[in-house]
Amino acid sequence: MVWVCLIPVAAYAGNEEEAKTEHVHAEGTHPEKKREECPVCGMYIDQYLRSAAELTYKDGEKKVYTCGVACMLRVLEDEGISTFSSIKVRDWKTGNLVDADKAAYSIGSRVIPDMIPNFIAFESNEGAEDFKAKEGGGVLDFNKAMQIITPKGQTVPARVQPAVTPAKGSFGMGIGFSYGQKDRVKIGSDTQDPDTFIGNNAQQLRAPSAIESYGQSLFANYGITDRLAVLVNVPFFEKQSSQYNKNPGTGAITTAKSDTAGLGDLDLRFRYNLWRSTYYDKWFTIQLGTTLPTGKFDKTFIDSPGMQLGAGAPSFSGGLLFSRNVRNWWLHSSALYTTRFENAAGYRFGDDVTAAVALHYTPNYNYMFGVEVDAAFADKNENRGVKVGNTGGTRTNLTFVADWRFLNALGGNFSVRASVGLPIYEDLNHQRVGAREQVQLGGGFYGNVVITYATRF
Repeated sequence: MVWVCLIPVAAYAGNEEEAKTEHVHAEGTHPEKKREECPVCGMYIDQYLRSAAELTYKDGEKKVYTCGVACMLRVLEDEGISTFSSIKVRDWKTGNLVDADKAAYSIGSRVIPDMIPNFIAFESNEGAEDFKAKEGGGVLDFNKAMQIITPKGQTVPARVQPAVTPAKGSFGMGIGFSYGQKDRVKIGSDTQDPDTFIGNNAQQLRAPSAIESYGQSLFANYGITDRLAVLVNVPFFEKQSSQYNKNPGTGAITTAKSDTAGLGDLDLRFRYNLWRSTYYDKWFTIQLGTTLPTGKFDKTFIDSPGMQLGAGAPSFSGGLLFSRNVRNWWLHSSALYTTRFENAAGYRFGDDVTAAVALHYTPNYNYMFGVEVDAAFADKNENRGVKVGNTGGTRTNLTFVADWRFLNALGGNFSVRASVGLPIYEDLNHQRVGAREQVQLGGGFYGNVVITYATRF
């Protein structure tokens, strides 16, 4: 289970004295008052005084402040421009308040003061062009900015990493809870009920019945630079399995159960953004990762790989990520290869190739709804150099996911993400030993709930 926070916060290495001038202090940031928070991302306004925007409602009494232009545009898109009597942005160089519809905006530069897309306001088009000459990117007006703004800076898929990398200093952490169940016997792509499978074959003395997995995980994501991010995930599992055993003399069938619990393998991933468009709507990113064998490999479950807490040896993975945004829609995709090594018990889990695509809809900055498809082909496992016939194969899963940003607090925001899914195609390896089949379990379903907190340092 993974989560990535996108709150870019790289500071602009400009004139420090300009950043300290009194005229950029926003109302509501005095020590004796409650610190003003951005209504979109929850970040403290007094940390973004050079980019903060000011919106005044038509009643003239209520004002709202955002950390920067991107969040301001999201408020305008959500509530409507006509809701406000005054919409002001701050000139990046002087800190002067400027009418938002008269300002010029830089986008796609090397400077990310608050959020993505990295809009930066200037009092004049000349100021924006001068900034472009120094820091790159493009220049646009207010109307164009409103046309390209997205409700969310990114969305986070359930089963695939986004190519969008958080900027330097961004930090996210959270806890996840998951459940998975497999309760159908798979012989290739054929599906059978476990009772039918063992009952219809007189020579079949053993058959898996079901396996359940309960998981919890702690994870954190951090933007090391504007293009490089690291994710650490520490899982904990509780697994239970049941198996049918048939008495060869009487034909009586009994059920044997087993369980295990403990830490899983630590997951460490690095993402480096290779390229992003000027409008921050297209991203190509490389991902490299490893798992460390913190989870126990138990010889008791040598014939039941699904019950193992860990692989007992490290793995290494790599591949490409791509994300594309068109207004309220985000598309994420990935292609990854993972290789694994033999552990001290002489067992080696098979390498696998995975591909995934996610399509997310964002009606506003608080909600996301999506559908995701991922497919994986896994080689057979090996036990002391011998292929294990009833391991590996192909699985394709369909997942539905939703995200709700429910609270702004502590200079950031809290979100809850829920997903539920099931395999829509499976072709799993099996092997015949005499008149008996050694098979794998498939079918079932899975789901998880993730609670996250996103902020910046």
